[in-house]
Amino acid sequence: MDKAFDPRLESMRGIAALAVAAHHGMSAFAGGLTPHPLDWLLFAFNPAAAVMFFFVLSGYVLGRALERDSRIFPFLVRRAFRIIPPFFFAVLFAFAFVTLIRIDPAPSGLTEFFMKPFWPEPTWYQLWDNLILRSSWINGPTWSIWPELVGSAFLPFLVFVHKLVPAPNDSTTLSPHKWRWLLLFFSISVALAFSAFKLVLWFYLGFFLAKEIADGIGARKWLSVIAFVVGFVLLKVTADHAIYYKSATVIPSAVAGALMIGAVTASRDFMTWLEVKALRFLGRISFSFYLLHWPIFYLSTLAVISYPALFPFGQFGNIGTMAISIACALCAATISYRFIELPSLKIGRSVAASIASRRAQPPARHHWQTYQNPPRQ
Repeated sequence: MDKAFDPRLESMRGIAALAVAAHHGMSAFAGGLTPHPLDWLLFAFNPAAAVMFFFVLSGYVLGRALERDSRIFPFLVRRAFRIIPPFFFAVLFAFAFVTLIRIDPAPSGLTEFFMKPFWPEPTWYQLWDNLILRSSWINGPTWSIWPELVGSAFLPFLVFVHKLVPAPNDSTTLSPHKWRWLLLFFSISVALAFSAFKLVLWFYLGFFLAKEIADGIGARKWLSVIAFVVGFVLLKVTADHAIYYKSATVIPSAVAGALMIGAVTASRDFMTWLEVKALRFLGRISFSFYLLHWPIFYLSTLAVISYPALFPFGQFGNIGTMAISIACALCAATISYRFIELPSLKIGRSVAASIASRRAQPPARHHWQTYQNPPRQ
């Protein structure tokens, strides 16, 4: 199955963003254990796994879009307008609130994970570093913007190379054509694995491998279940010992993400609960939610600190922080999606269409060309 849009993938992206926000919300206060069911859920949905899944999912979705329209410059323009304006807004939003709303010195009872990025007060130099992607000190989750930009830059060329060797119609036999198709995949994968751009494998395997897995599974739902479980477990195990940008992390996590995506897209009857409207809405605003939850996590922690009688430090402080930060981040993300993302997407599409139309137009004839080559009567 290869649809232009699958709402279940949108929901999966939203769930992954929610997992990241929940983990961060539960990491503010030291000295407390979460209730067992919540502790198990947070253990299962690792934030590192969620972010790596983002990358593989981007590769799948962007790869399908490029197969429909392979024009590189319009694609890159649309992608830049999709990523950069919300990123800039989120970093400036974080800097404003972290510098204007503070409790100095840092209260006791907080984890080092929480205190390190917020105390001492961030500087203008750190803001600049974050805006040019040299660090993510102001807004921690924005470290993932650089891989998204790099993957987006490489993917059009990888899709173009694959178009030179069209996919065989019959995926069940290893014909000479199929061998060339697989040899191209392995050659590119090995070249990336031994290069400085290993991170592109997240996007490349999302584009290529997820579709091949879906074709192999077909309509066999039991295979979808097995592939999804294997991918989920592999992603979790890899994320527990993740060293970003290392082949030992990138390759298994990319394969795991491709297994999960392939399992879902193989059949419309698998995991249909992901089509619930609330989850689809969460997926739609997930980019803004992911970017804005970090400064709101900071503000929510300060709010909980201000009311110790209502939210004692430790496990109850973490639960309060998580609940408040997720609720407020959803509201902020809805506003950002409406007033930042949608307008920037519209501008990006307009600019991309303008570029495409200019490149498609024949060169204008100058008056001297008309004089030397007069029209026939």
